[in-house]
Amino acid sequence: MNKQIIKAIALKDIKTTFSSKKIWIPMIVLPAILCVALPALFSYFGLHSGFNSENANDLEKPINEFIKSFPNNHIRNTLTALPTLAYKSVYFFLNSMTIPFFLMAAIINSMVTASNSFAGEKERNTLETLLFAPISIKELFVGKVVAAFIPSLLISYAAFLLNAIIVNAITYPYFKEVLFLNSTWLLLMLWVIPALVIFNIILNVLVSARVKSFQEAQQFGGMMVLPVVGLVISQASGLFFLSPFLLFLIGAGLLIANVFLLKLITKFNKRNVLFENQIH
Repeated sequence: MNKQIIKAIALKDIKTTFSSKKIWIPMIVLPAILCVALPALFSYFGLHSGFNSENANDLEKPINEFIKSFPNNHIRNTLTALPTLAYKSVYFFLNSMTIPFFLMAAIINSMVTASNSFAGEKERNTLETLLFAPISIKELFVGKVVAAFIPSLLISYAAFLLNAIIVNAITYPYFKEVLFLNSTWLLLMLWVIPALVIFNIILNVLVSARVKSFQEAQQFGGMMVLPVVGLVISQASGLFFLSPFLLFLIGAGLLIANVFLLKLITKFNKRNVLFENQIH
């Protein structure tokens, strides 16, 4: 593969992505709300006002029972030692419930950029030029994947950094602990999310190459959010906890799937098939 061609395709697509407000504004707004504003607001209001009511005593017993069965020793011991229900609720929310928010934001952002690849080219009437250019289908697909991967990952990392700074500024006086700088979160951000973003992008690029419009491609991509919704419910109910070992296995599985999907790209997507699907 020619790296210069891949770079040129990626730069062109990134420029196109950030020249359209309907694409880049949701990509920034969603992580800002889910990954920064929501955890910060929950932390502030939870620590300063929430749960310190007459109903707190009624909730104390079932919550303490839930804490005793929590699988992570560090979080369980910390929750047990915290003095109030408000502190326990905020600490649990930040360490467990915010993980799916980052997964959801990464999936949706990568879905938007990837869905805009081939389907967006067709809507802009530029796909025919690409298909007639002296580049291989593999170079074309890899360039599209890179173009969707870079902005999606950078936005996820920017949201994580802002979240860590703002939330720790709010919670450190209460917990005396720097949150998000542990093995679980480092594996999530440096191992699972990059692998998940690539996996989602490859699937959406393949779909985008087969459908006629940006909206059709997004409809398929929306299905990827459903497992994360299930993860939110499972985390909240305590059915299972995303431990570092489980996160490592998830990332490894996604990495293997990514290699397999990349090898399938040229096998199932020929130049003439893409031309027939998109131009006619």
